[in-house]
Formats: sequence, C-alpha cells, structure tokens
Amino acid sequence: MMKKLFKILLGISAIVLGFSCEKVIEPPKIEAKVNKTLLSVNETMIIDFAGSTADQIVVFPGDDMQNYDLRDKSNTGLVVNKKLFTYSYLAPGEYKVVCLASTAGDFAKDLTFDIYSFDITVIDNQTEIDKLSCPAIIRDEVFAKRFANDEWLMVLPRSVIYNNREQNIPVTQRLRFYIQSDSTKVLINGNNYSATATYNLSAPLNILVRSNFGTERPYKLFTINYPRFSSFKLAGVTGTLALDEFDYSISVMNVTLPAGTDVSNLIPEFTTYSADEKVYIGNTEQISEVSTVNFTQNVTYRLVSTLPTNQNMQGISTVNVKISFQ
Repeated sequence: MMKKLFKILLGISAIVLGFSCEKVIEPPKIEAKVNKTLLSVNETMIIDFAGSTADQIVVFPGDDMQNYDLRDKSNTGLVVNKKLFTYSYLAPGEYKVVCLASTAGDFAKDLTFDIYSFDITVIDNQTEIDKLSCPAIIRDEVFAKRFANDEWLMVLPRSVIYNNREQNIPVTQRLRFYIQSDSTKVLINGNNYSATATYNLSAPLNILVRSNFGTERPYKLFTINYPRFSSFKLAGVTGTLALDEFDYSISVMNVTLPAGTDVSNLIPEFTTYSADEKVYIGNTEQISEVSTVNFTQNVTYRLVSTLPTNQNMQGISTVNVKISFQ
C-alpha cells in the first residue's frame, strides 16, 4: 500500500514539475523607428528595433530577391543584428519594407509572429563625381585632383618611360568618371560623354552631370603638364634628363663635367617648356644665367607649373641634379 501511494505521489510530482518548467511564450512585438522614407540611391536606411520583443526579426527590404510577397519564390529576408538594421538601395523605385518578428517555444514549437510594413521611395539624385581620371597613360591611370567650386585639375606627364623607351603622352586622352550611379548622365562641352572617345585637354572642359532624377551639377576640368627642364647646362655642358619610370613628378638631371671643375659657384643655364613654369631651390626662385648655385652637395630643383586662372592649381616636379666627372 505504501509503495503504491509513493508511486502515485511521484507521478503527481512529475506532472506538477512538468507544468512548472513549461516555457511561457510572450508574443513578439515590433516597435520600429525609421530614419527616413525618402532616400537617394546608396543612401542608408536605418531601422531601430530597440523597443521590440522577439526571438528574431527579419527584414524584407522589398528589392530584387528580397520581396516579402514573393517569399514562396525563393525571395528571402535579412536577419536583424542587435536590433539595428541598415540598408541602402542600388536602384531607384518604390519599395515595400516588411519587418517580421517571431518567437518560438521549446523545440521551435508554437511559433508566433508580429509584422510591420512601410513604404520607401528611392530616387537616383546622384550628381557627385567621386574620382576623375585619364585611364590610358600607356601603363597607368592618372587621377585628377579636385578643388573648390567643383573644379578639377589633371596633371599629365609630357612623356613616360615604357619598355626602356621614352614615349610622348598626347594631350588628347580618354576620360573615366567614377560616379555611384549607372543612371547618371555626363555631358562634356554639351555632348554626351563616351568612355571610348578621346578629348582634347589643351583647353578647359565644361562637364555637366545630370542625375536620373533630373538634377544637374556643373564641373570644370583643367589640365597642365608636370613641369620639366627642356634644357639644362652647367659650365657649358649640357645635362641629360632621366625620367623616373614610376613617379612622373620626379626626374634626375645628369651632368658630366671635366675633372677639376669648381662646382661650388656655378650659374646654370636652363629653359622650361612653358613660361608658366617657375624654378626654385627651396623657396628661392632660380633665374637662368643669373642665380648662383653651390653643387658641392646634392641640389634638388622644384619646378612649379601654375594654372594662370587659379594660383592654387599647380603641378609640381622635383629634379635631382647628379654631377659626375670625366
């Protein structure tokens, strides 16, 4: 009798214990705060789920392969990490964003949901040029530098060393624009830009960028060459300019003088390719056949080419003079 009573009490205890350990499922609840519902292409949408209660939140942004209404056709959502979701759209359009919260009991039973949706409008209003380059300088891609007022300066070498030979660089070049939208249009001097066309950079180019949304932004591209000596003489001896193969702003002027030449007090004779190119040692301007230079130590010339219409736009080269004796 006592054994039977003990078994009954043990069974009742197991039932009570089972009920007491059963998980109480709180239904999920979504509280979402969206930073903005009108976005530009590549602009970040932020959804804050800080007030939500759920085991998991999945967001369907509504674009390609992530459409909630097409989830039975292999469209999927993105799992939210730490209750903060960020996303950007690559194409303009109207998108339905669906946020799905879920909570499950033990062994994924008794799955419950909460859903929240809203609409997003994405416009392609991209008129920003991130980078601008000449992509075909024999071997390298040369990038322009951007200045205020949406003006760019391209500094091109006059020639480069390629396969151990000096090759001239023409002023007519292809251009490449780096813009974060394939829908943005570029016009150069009023004509549609082509990536395969060449443009004469000897005069400034007027560039107009037009977004898919219709906004426009004007730019201007100026071009100068890296300054160089076109001739250089010391003590009547003509120097030979050696270009750097990898850095277009550096070169070496090699001069071979007769043995015993006093190089402590020489007056160089030189010319540059353009009247806009100035020659300096340090910050002191050098004048051909006037300025006296001590060549007993290494001498580095700084050549500066300045755009006449903007003194801030400069191309700068350095020329290291190397003297040997015969």
